[in-house]
Order: sequence, then structure tokens, then C-alpha cells
Amino acid sequence: MTTSRTTRRILAATLALTAWIGGTVAGALGGTTPAIARPTFQIGRANGSYLPITDPERPIFILLIGSDARPGTSLEEGLADSLHILGINVAAKRATLYGLPRDSYVPIASGGTNKINTAMSVGGPDNQVATVENLTGIPIDYWVVTGFNEFSNFIRQIDGVTVQNPYSFSGSSKSYPAGEITLSGPDALSFARERKGLPTGDFHRSWNQGLILEGMLQQFRGDFGKDQASTYQWLGSGLQQTDTTVPMQEILDLTFAVTQLRPTRVTNLVATGSSSTVNGMSTVTLSSENDALWDDMAKDGFILEKDIPANAQPGL
Repeated sequence: MTTSRTTRRILAATLALTAWIGGTVAGALGGTTPAIARPTFQIGRANGSYLPITDPERPIFILLIGSDARPGTSLEEGLADSLHILGINVAAKRATLYGLPRDSYVPIASGGTNKINTAMSVGGPDNQVATVENLTGIPIDYWVVTGFNEFSNFIRQIDGVTVQNPYSFSGSSKSYPAGEITLSGPDALSFARERKGLPTGDFHRSWNQGLILEGMLQQFRGDFGKDQASTYQWLGSGLQQTDTTVPMQEILDLTFAVTQLRPTRVTNLVATGSSSTVNGMSTVTLSSENDALWDDMAKDGFILEKDIPANAQPGL
């Protein structure tokens, strides 16, 4: 790989890291150029005060939102079709991805009860954050939103993403064998958005999204190790495509916090529950089993593999 190709790949991987910090995959992959110019990522604070990211006593919580906003609308006007809480413990070098099925039927912070993915479309990211906080009791520090077409460019620039797929299944466009697979943009879209071909539907889909996010972390760590000195260069380029009011120092702190994570210390799980129907809508009723897991994650930012129930990892 040439030096310029390596630099381009690292730049793309860093922006993909921003997506890993705040981008989600199911609502993030697509194939066409958007009709209007809009930022690839929007990053915001979920509270008004500065968070000392390097404080070993304080875990970081980031809500990863994938918007289904179509061309002609802003990312914040879309449904939050992919939702993950990312907890990071800098001192322990551990993290947990906790997926929330998009059809979860919950109280919405701005009023009423509906699918969790509707909160952003009626009140923006702040309403989505408040809804998730009220549900889980986990204090969110930052949110990041990305969209369909925006993210597909990064999948392309990093030459696909490699995923450790624990089971085989068929998507809308192809079949995915068990084992290590490398996904192009269109393939990743199918992998991350497939629901009907999976044993547990919405739960399995959220799990698959976490697998891609884990794969991106592994890829970023590898690229970062090849050229750490380029961090500022590709962050500067990436932020030109990012709409944020978060100070640069905090963005840098977030980025370097993720570089310290060990992929083997990142756990991936999905909120447990059951499929249901409300007023003719397909919904998910979340289980009270999640309460103890959310409490565990709120304490230190992560959940150990041994403490995750089997039904919270539907792919294993």
C-alpha cells in the first residue's frame, strides 16, 4: 500500500471512528449521493458542561444515532433507525455497546408513548437523548448523528469493513457465511439492516449493527498504529465534514480515548424483550431484565462478558 493510500485510508478510518463514536451502521449505510449538501456527522453535547474525558473516575457515555433522513431533509428530522449507547472507561480500557431495538415501545420525553426511534423526529437529538436517559438511567454525555448516504462514502474509503460473523444468514441481496467476512458498502447495508431473515428480528438486527461497529474499531486501531502522527491531519480534514459545537479539545480527547480501547475488552449486547403489536404497529416490549444491566453499565461504563445474559447476544 502506498503512503498516499495509507494516509487516505487512515483519514477514512478516523472519520469512520467518529462514526463509531457516534455513527451507527444500520441507519448509516447507503449507495447514492445525497441531493443536498449536509454534514457527514453532527456531534453535540448532551449536557452544557465540559466533561473531563480523561478522568479515570468518570465513564463516558455517547448515544450513537443513525438517521433515516432522506435527501432534502436534515439528519435531525429523520427517525433514529439505529440506536446504541457507547460506554467508555478510559482507565480500564474497556467499552460496551448496548443496542436499543428501534421498535422499542417506550415513553417519549416530549410526551406520549411510541417507538423509541420517533423521539428524534419530533424533538431532535436532545429529545432522543432524554428519552434514552429516562428509559435506561444512563447519563448521556454526547450524541452523534449520521445518515444513509453519508456513511457509505466512509465504508468505500476504508475499502470495506471486516466483521467476525458468528452465524450464517441470508440478507436481501446475498448470503453471509459464518466467520471473518469483509463487507462493501452495499453488503454492509444489507448485513446491518436485515431483519426478516434473522431468528429474532429487530434484536438480531441491532446485534449485527454492533458487530460492524466492533469491526470498525478493530480496523481503526490497526490503521492508527501504522501512522499515529497523522492524527491531527486527518482529524482536521474530517472535521470539515462535521457539524459540531463541541470544542476541538474534546473531540481530540474522545478520539484518543477510543485509541486506548482494546478490542478484546469491548462487549456488544442488545436490550432484551419480546415482539409485540400496538395499534397495528410491530413493536418491541423491553424486559425488566435490562434494568440491572443498565445499572451495571451506568456505574463504570461497561458490562463484562460474563455478566451478559445469553438472550442479550442473539447471535451467539
